[in-house]
Amino acid sequence: MMSKRFVSLIVLAVCLCPAVAAAQGTSGSQFLGIGMGARAMGMGGASVSVVNDGSSLYWNPAGLAGMTSRSASISHVSWLDDASYQYATFVSPLGSSYVGLALEQGGIDWDNTGTGSFEASDFSGAAAYARRVRPNLDVGAGLKFISSSLGDEGASAFALDLGVNYRLSQAAMVGASVRNLGSAMSYVDESDPLPATLVAGASYRFDHVLLALDVEKVNDLQAATRLGVEYSPVRYVALRAGAILEGDSAFSPVTGGVGFNWDDRWALDYAYRPSDLGGAHWLALSAGFGGAVAAPAPQAHVVDGGGTGLREVAVPVSNITMLGELVRELGREAFAKMGVPEGAEVHIRQVESHDANWLVQSIFLEELTERGHTVKTGSMPGGAMAGGDAVPGGGVAHGAFEIAYRIVSCDVTYPRAWREWLVGSRKVERRAAADIHFQLLDRDRSIVWAGSEHRERRDIVPGSRVPDLGTPGQAFTNPEIEAGGWDKVIEPVVVAGIVGGLIYLFYTSKSSE
Repeated sequence: MMSKRFVSLIVLAVCLCPAVAAAQGTSGSQFLGIGMGARAMGMGGASVSVVNDGSSLYWNPAGLAGMTSRSASISHVSWLDDASYQYATFVSPLGSSYVGLALEQGGIDWDNTGTGSFEASDFSGAAAYARRVRPNLDVGAGLKFISSSLGDEGASAFALDLGVNYRLSQAAMVGASVRNLGSAMSYVDESDPLPATLVAGASYRFDHVLLALDVEKVNDLQAATRLGVEYSPVRYVALRAGAILEGDSAFSPVTGGVGFNWDDRWALDYAYRPSDLGGAHWLALSAGFGGAVAAPAPQAHVVDGGGTGLREVAVPVSNITMLGELVRELGREAFAKMGVPEGAEVHIRQVESHDANWLVQSIFLEELTERGHTVKTGSMPGGAMAGGDAVPGGGVAHGAFEIAYRIVSCDVTYPRAWREWLVGSRKVERRAAADIHFQLLDRDRSIVWAGSEHRERRDIVPGSRVPDLGTPGQAFTNPEIEAGGWDKVIEPVVVAGIVGGLIYLFYTSKSSE
């Protein structure tokens, strides 16, 4: 299964990060490693499986898929040597997906020669896309433009970020991301690679406590272990602490922070990391607006449906409910045609086994009882066969009778899935069908009526609702749906990206030794 592949990949990433830890090198655009987001840094940057806000564009683009509303945020970082950086994000839903934009800018001015000032500045602009491709699997990707200047010289590059989050349970999450995969930064004759970064981690929440652990490998640094904890003693306050276990650093390994939020709409977060050179401060203000992305009201409307003209149902009924409605319709039609007199004893018997028999039998029992019959299951005993004679039109005059039925089909399928455009919401065609053959037997076990009834219903449902339509343990309501269109591309790209990131980091580290 795909989900097992992703779990295995994440475990592999955690195991391989320390394997390349001994390599040392030099990369450019070091500002990409400062860490954006006061909540994340308060937890020591242990955030790859935790972030679900605008800072996901920095840590793990897959985190955008865990958001519930539009949001915007502004962050300020006071770094060492009077350097400072600003980070702004905007995230919005797009169908059943999320898209985000982020801008990062900062730098430092200092008197380098005693005769004038020297300026260094950095800029990064990013766009990201994320979606929930399975009920417990989120994927995301981001593209960055990076620009830096040193005095009169400048350089720029493009980079790719890839991320994945996998929910093991309501409380446990694992995640991985590859960041800053791209071209080198070139100043005149000097060329430095970007700080390509691979991170894998996990988090666990119980009651009001969140624990997180990340293992991070940057191509020119030793592997680092990040630990974080967040505790919410009351609804509007969060206390955070973290530790960053890495190689030589001017910073203390300890971080801390606090957050305040109002009605899950406004949040103010602060984080601090001590240093012998004065320490670093993160301050962030975020706002959700437009409220949560509301589920559409229960309604249906006719759409083209990719040329089918089918009805698109915004809030569909479950698969088992749809099948039940079809079985009830065909049962009523068949019983009316049989003409069994009111008040007669009726035995119903299934001829062949089928997973849906419990559903079909329960509906037939209800329908026959409502028609005034005494209903029993199984074949008629020999003594109960005494009854009337067959009458014209396929009916029976009086007595006890047997209705034998065979379920030819009773299931749901998803014939196809598509998107209206490249990153639009996914549509799935659903087909429910019930086909049942009936025989009515008289006192001599002669077939006095036989016939088949078939019902079919098709509609279009949102792809995001498909996982909720089946019934656990009932295979005939849980058909497999193959990835279609761009979904066939997303998962291989994520897998190939993370594996490629491991290979890239390994060989980059080797070449810098």
